[in-house]
Amino acid sequence: QNFDIEKYFKIIEKNQNFSLDFPNYINAYDGFRIFLFYLFKKLKFYWTLSLERKDKQSLCEFLFYSRSLYIVLSSMNTILDKNLSNILALKFKDITKKTQDILASENSNQDLLLFLSDEKIQDLFNDFDFFIKENSFYEGDCKDRFFKQLVALELRKKIILFRKNILKNFDLELFENSFFELAIFLEYFYRFLEIKNLNKLYEKYCKDRDKNIFSKIINNKNKFCKLLKKSSKNLKIYKG
Repeated sequence: QNFDIEKYFKIIEKNQNFSLDFPNYINAYDGFRIFLFYLFKKLKFYWTLSLERKDKQSLCEFLFYSRSLYIVLSSMNTILDKNLSNILALKFKDITKKTQDILASENSNQDLLLFLSDEKIQDLFNDFDFFIKENSFYEGDCKDRFFKQLVALELRKKIILFRKNILKNFDLELFENSFFELAIFLEYFYRFLEIKNLNKLYEKYCKDRDKNIFSKIINNKNKFCKLLKKSSKNLKIYKG
């Protein structure tokens, strides 16, 4: 189905509280452009806010969106020019790491200003703004498939990996990273995929970005893993 993607861009640009609501039959090319544009505009908003306020809350939001972009670019590069998306993913990974370091630093205000004012960040933002709207950026083999199908397949991979990490080889850092990857996809796509068990996962474990979520999961490991297993099975309907 054809639809006006520029209209989506304008709505996202003007409305900071815009909620993503993808059409059911949107293709991967258009769906991914909208998703990247949305995440990028959120990142820039909190970049500006962090520079103005120099507060931890704004910087934590900036961290959330830089990390989200790293995960999304590295997870779904079958839609994109693989080499370019990998380069961009690593740049957002670097921003994520530096932001985490600043949040842990005793001289956070000074470090924050130096980091966020760096020309490298502004250059990356300018480049990324261009690539999002550039057709040649979306040259992956899967760009013409349905967006919903690719999202479902990627989410299923993340569910399987996370469940394996919990059951077989528990490592706190691996646990935290794989949970964040899962949570990102749940946050933006649990409604889009229309599966009740995904709603349960999101509402119970991901909605509030709870800092104590890891202990909550460990204390309810069996129930949580059963819910993951059911969700993974449900997502098979999109296998195609």
